[in-house]
Amino acid sequence: MQRHTLKTRLTITMLALSLLGLWSLSYFSIQVLQQDMEQMLGLQQLSAVKVVATSLDAAINEQGSSLSHLARAIEPAMLAQPERLRQQLERLDKGDMFEGGLQIHDLQGNMLVSAAASPGNSAPPAFRLPAFLNQTRVVVHASSRLNGLLPMSVPLLNDDGQRYATLTGFTNLRNSNFLSRLLAAGYGGSGGYMVVEPDQRLVIAATNPAYVLGNVPPVGHSKLVDRFVGGYEGSGVTRNSSGTEVLASAHRSVLAGWYVAAALPTSDAFAPVASMQRHLLLATVVFALMLGALTWWTLRRQLAPLMDAISTLTQMRVSAAPLQALSVQRDDEIGRLFIAFNGLLSAINQREIALQQSERKLADILDHADSYVYLKDREGRYLYANRRVRTLFQRSMAQLAGLRDEEFFSSASVAMLRQHEQAVWQHGATLRVEEPTVDRRNGRAAIYQSVKLPLRDQAGEIYAMCGISIDITERKQTEEALRIAAIAFEAQAGIAVLDASLHILRVNQAFADITGWPQSEACGQPINILRSARQPQGYYEAMWRTTRKDGVCRDDVWLCRRDGKDFYARGTTSAVYSLRGEVTHFVCHLIDVTDSYQRETLRLQQEAAHRDVLVREVHHRIKNNLQGITGILRQFTYKHPELEEPISHAISQVKGMSVVHGLRGRAADGAVHLCELCSEIAAEVGALWQTAIRVDIPQHWQPAGVADDEAVPVALILNELILNAAKHGGRSHGGVDLTVRRGDAAEQVVITLSNHGQLAEQPASTPDPYSGLQLVHALMPRAGASLSLRQEQQLVVTTLRLGPPVLHTTITEPS
Repeated sequence: MQRHTLKTRLTITMLALSLLGLWSLSYFSIQVLQQDMEQMLGLQQLSAVKVVATSLDAAINEQGSSLSHLARAIEPAMLAQPERLRQQLERLDKGDMFEGGLQIHDLQGNMLVSAAASPGNSAPPAFRLPAFLNQTRVVVHASSRLNGLLPMSVPLLNDDGQRYATLTGFTNLRNSNFLSRLLAAGYGGSGGYMVVEPDQRLVIAATNPAYVLGNVPPVGHSKLVDRFVGGYEGSGVTRNSSGTEVLASAHRSVLAGWYVAAALPTSDAFAPVASMQRHLLLATVVFALMLGALTWWTLRRQLAPLMDAISTLTQMRVSAAPLQALSVQRDDEIGRLFIAFNGLLSAINQREIALQQSERKLADILDHADSYVYLKDREGRYLYANRRVRTLFQRSMAQLAGLRDEEFFSSASVAMLRQHEQAVWQHGATLRVEEPTVDRRNGRAAIYQSVKLPLRDQAGEIYAMCGISIDITERKQTEEALRIAAIAFEAQAGIAVLDASLHILRVNQAFADITGWPQSEACGQPINILRSARQPQGYYEAMWRTTRKDGVCRDDVWLCRRDGKDFYARGTTSAVYSLRGEVTHFVCHLIDVTDSYQRETLRLQQEAAHRDVLVREVHHRIKNNLQGITGILRQFTYKHPELEEPISHAISQVKGMSVVHGLRGRAADGAVHLCELCSEIAAEVGALWQTAIRVDIPQHWQPAGVADDEAVPVALILNELILNAAKHGGRSHGGVDLTVRRGDAAEQVVITLSNHGQLAEQPASTPDPYSGLQLVHALMPRAGASLSLRQEQQLVVTTLRLGPPVLHTTITEPS
């Protein structure tokens, strides 16, 4: 059997594929079967472990009941005689339980008496009960080894049911005990059980006594054991401490908190699976060998016609006989191959006809091409020219054949064309070049983009030069126009061309000089790189909406340079629309007018400063005139003492207005601040009515300023409220308290006045409508102000709340 034959390769391939498929199927089946058996055996094993765990709880209950029975033989009075109590403990009938001895502990867990299981034996070592032990039930102490002793405690109760001590019995884990008897039967033929205390990973009892008081593998050694210790109840496969792979299951004991585990070597558990695997592998090898032999015989029979055809074709090649059609005997792949070969023979006979047709089609394609296509020999004579060349020279192919470029172009053009063609002939490489020419017949100048390449025969020799030329005269003229437009583009004004998504496509040098963004870095960036924080929020979005809608937007705007400095620009943004009316581009023009803007701003600031000086001077003079009026009113009071109170009231109102104009004349911005207004009016009223007015305003806190049109009304309102507080309760009861605080609502100020007095049930109307609360209500602003009065024991509390639009400055919280 030869290795290179098709039969051999197919046979080996089929054999390999069969073995791979069968072995894969066998392996998959074995794995599925093993998983199913593992799950089934794990469930069975877990059920057995649950039964043992239940039996363990029952045994612990029985052991605890026995210990409780022994506890009933002990009386509280015995604690006073420890030796007698020890003898009593040794004489108790303990049966085969608590062979480790007994102990009694007080309420603090201290050992009082320790007794052996029987006289003559050694007593258990001292054992201190945990401090938390105060239950009135049986407790198994699984956290202490005590040299192989397992303690179990029950409370000793008096006649009132109160615990006065604890009785502890010890089970010797090294000897036969109730735990070892429970696990003695084992699991399966070679498996067994063990009881493990999870906190110390300590083996309490096991079917194999060698494991008792040993430890399960440490943390990280076995993931399944770590899960059992952590509280997992289930089954899995792991390796024991001796390295044997086992199927293990675990279940928790309800009373002691231990877990009961069963383990069975997988070699015993999965023995049927291993046997089945061996039989499947043997069957696979036998079946693969049979399949290989059958494949070899089948291929040899099926490929016999093909071998006969190979022999026939070899004879036809050696004898140089004319090609003959092969005999088709079967309608299969080999038969169709023979039919295809016979069709190839007939196709060869039509090759020359097809070649001629192809040449005619190529000629038609070249005649309809927009390029000038031609062939020349080494002497520069035309061998072929398409229709476009013939039309240019106004010659037929028969007339053009054998002519040179001297018949059509100027001498300078001919010399250039010959130089380019000689480079192709000499170097045998493709040449791409622009060729400006002048037609000698009509003087027409034209520029051609030409590609000239050599044509080679089968021997690699160049037999002709092919030229393909395109008339680019119009394109060159367009480029010249664009060059002129580019010069105009580089104007003094900054220009940027954007796409529809507001990304920069091109900028001129002036744009780069103004913004600091060079052309190479600006292109591709969004136009948002020029946004300045000085512009109001939403300004730029509104500008682009206007441009899209109206086609143009002109405005002066703050922009930001690359270095982060702002500049003021006079800009025009224009939209470019497609034929369908869609925006395709934007063109932005901008001029830096920062210097002129700053000069104009400085001029306006100087005018405003001059105007502010004049306004403060006017307020200062008004204040002086009002103070003069108060002086005249005081003189009138001296002459007419009976009018002192109404005139003092008028003086107070005039002083309130004087305070407003004084504050305006004193402030640099001409604003009236509420805190200063309250303090000034309180001082004026206190001095006029000889009353202590205590003003409480937090330090470093500036409430809102008062609107210009509300300054005088607010001053008169404050004057009336403070004046009424001073008149009706301030002077005779120690003065008036005035506080200024922030209100509950945003930008609100609360002014509170407190004075001794009593509110009338019905407010009395005064004959003078321009004084008292009637004046206050008349002057109250329609919005942003409210007034309330209330009685708090012996105090009258007046609350004035002010907010926008009466106040216009944000309130800052006191530090």
